[in-house]
Amino acid sequence: MPWVNIEASVRANPPRERERREVEDFVRRGAKPRFYADENFPSVATECLRRLGADVVTVKEARLTGHPDENHVAEALRLGRILITCDRDYLDERRFPLIGCPAIVVCDFGSGTAGEIFDTFDCLGGAFRAPQFYDKWIKIDAKRDGWTEFARFRNGSTSRTRQRVYGGKIQEWIKVTTRANSAGGRRMAGGPFC
Repeated sequence: MPWVNIEASVRANPPRERERREVEDFVRRGAKPRFYADENFPSVATECLRRLGADVVTVKEARLTGHPDENHVAEALRLGRILITCDRDYLDERRFPLIGCPAIVVCDFGSGTAGEIFDTFDCLGGAFRAPQFYDKWIKIDAKRDGWTEFARFRNGSTSRTRQRVYGGKIQEWIKVTTRANSAGGRRMAGGPFC
């Protein structure tokens, strides 16, 4: 089974004591996530974020309507906010590399009903629990049925993980490796997110 509950994954590979204390400290502070909503982000979704308790500044409120995407990245980075958008151009790693960007969340709300918006926001659980970890070096491609996180770490390494909420639990897509032949070749089993 390629989907594994995150809790099982954490039990199998627990964080170091220092990391655990840092997360607990951030959660205890109760900070609110801070977002910068670009022009492509619907006002109904902005209101949903605010109802969830987020601090949201829109492009209109920042008086940057009509500015290029690069200006919105710079403004979100300057303000220390998560850039939230429906513009898939922000996922272009050549134009917006992880190393030079704020945290970016690109949403696909489907037809845009309140239910679909809230389903898409499942990916923001970490940002609501410990927003300090979502200041930069992460991009989230959020859809109604799950999300993909692209992250860069302090040591320079990067990761890509596929997650979803199923049965009220967060699950992660795990790559399954099998023997392809006796010569030791490998093939990857699974779906498009391997």
